[in-house]
Amino acid sequence: MLVLAALSCAPAEPDRHEARQQAAIYRGQAAPNDPAVFFLSTGCTASLIAPRTLLTAAHCVDTIPQFASNALDSRDGIRWRVSRAQSFTGLAGDWSPDLGLVLLQQAPPVTPLRWQSTGPLPVVGTMVRHVGYGLTEAQSVGERRTVTLPILGAGSPSSFGISLITGANGVGICNGDSGGPALVRDAQGEMILGVHSYGFECGGPSGSALIYPYRRFLETWLAQNEAASCERDTRCVTGCSPVDLDCLCGADGTCASTCPDGDDPDCPASCRPDGVCAPLTQCPLDLDCLPLGTRCLRESQCASRLCLADPQNPTRYCSQACSTAAPCPATFQCDAARGACIKSQKTTLAEGEACTPTEVCADGFRCAQLDTPPARCLKSCASNLECPARTRCDFAVSVCRSGSAITLDAGTE
Repeated sequence: MLVLAALSCAPAEPDRHEARQQAAIYRGQAAPNDPAVFFLSTGCTASLIAPRTLLTAAHCVDTIPQFASNALDSRDGIRWRVSRAQSFTGLAGDWSPDLGLVLLQQAPPVTPLRWQSTGPLPVVGTMVRHVGYGLTEAQSVGERRTVTLPILGAGSPSSFGISLITGANGVGICNGDSGGPALVRDAQGEMILGVHSYGFECGGPSGSALIYPYRRFLETWLAQNEAASCERDTRCVTGCSPVDLDCLCGADGTCASTCPDGDDPDCPASCRPDGVCAPLTQCPLDLDCLPLGTRCLRESQCASRLCLADPQNPTRYCSQACSTAAPCPATFQCDAARGACIKSQKTTLAEGEACTPTEVCADGFRCAQLDTPPARCLKSCASNLECPARTRCDFAVSVCRSGSAITLDAGTE
């Protein structure tokens, strides 16, 4: 895991005794049932995702690891020698994700972990289980430990790619947990959602680089170094349960939306997860596109390139074009002047009309209740000067009410 710029892994130390000094999970517990999670000689953590392939963080393979161990205590057990390693390449600038891969010379007798190859990111509050060999609150190192935490959100800090955020209050990942798995559970069991990457302090909020936006990095590696499997590796394997997504998403000459993540290889590259919503004319499905009516900050987040507000909704949201021949969906209406769908407008109530908090009063009025029900549309105010003669501003509800305003020089009106 990285802290600030980096909670970097320690240099490679092949000696068994010196490995004791390598910088587990803060306030976690021992993880004896995670043999697919390995310790790397570079002081990091990694996960077996294919017979000989370990998934880790890119900064963990700046120096190629000499060995990997999946013993509960990294000082014990068999050490598996490393053949080669590779960090993610293919994105320019500061947006390359913190993902790396390691190839072992021999396949350990361990069942590999599944990894999430499609989006979207699970909702905030979803529980994620972290596993790693890093520094513990007792300052022990090189022991495999685990902790389960809720997702707090997502981020995209420079250099580390799109990531999920977990950890706080002294519970989370620390130095040496870099490269370890962030595991979520589905109907098939656990799978890797992300890879431990960065943070600000041990046990504080930290980020794990997501895998699915960058799955082609893994697919290419697996196609070159491993036999075809039911995981995403560009090769269709029949008889898989659930079905091999490479069979659903193979090249057939038609750009369609049959692939569950919208990443049909026959579609333009702009349809794939890249942070920009492709126009509707280019892609039948792009997971970067915000749904109609969802809050947006810029036009490129909307397939229609329409990010707008309306008289009753000042916060901008994704819209779409409309006309007599192309009406808006339910809960929207066509703004003929703009040729765009806006959220259905509520009837505007006049001054003095009875109202509820969800109804809309005419401009300059607000729904408020004074002495007795019902609430009514009354002139809004922030000072007595905004109220008509023989009324004053009731600052408790910010509307004008009957009664003279008190003045300092002339008593009452």
